[in-house]
Amino acid sequence: MSNKDLADILIRNFNLVDFEGHVDTESEYLKRLQLALSERIIYLIKTDLDKLLQILYRIDVPQKYSDEAFALGEINQISMELAKQIINRQLQKIDYARSFNKENKK
Repeated sequence: MSNKDLADILIRNFNLVDFEGHVDTESEYLKRLQLALSERIIYLIKTDLDKLLQILYRIDVPQKYSDEAFALGEINQISMELAKQIINRQLQKIDYARSFNKENKK
């Protein structure tokens, strides 16, 4: 998994500010990315929920997961859960693309 690939996708889809700060571990990087994404999701929930829903659809977060997140009811919980699901989905897609490319190079 490339943190750069993941960050590029999220920056492009959510207009996140590119943050390259020094982190010691991949898990710390993912936590910081989740927090930044969560803040952006809160902004979209408050200002343009339709845009958020379109992004979730476009990046293929299963509706079941987004419904479960919204069922939490509290905006900070919703945004953290959505951020987690978005990151997980993007990591799955990156891994799939890598394995697909490896198969085609054989």
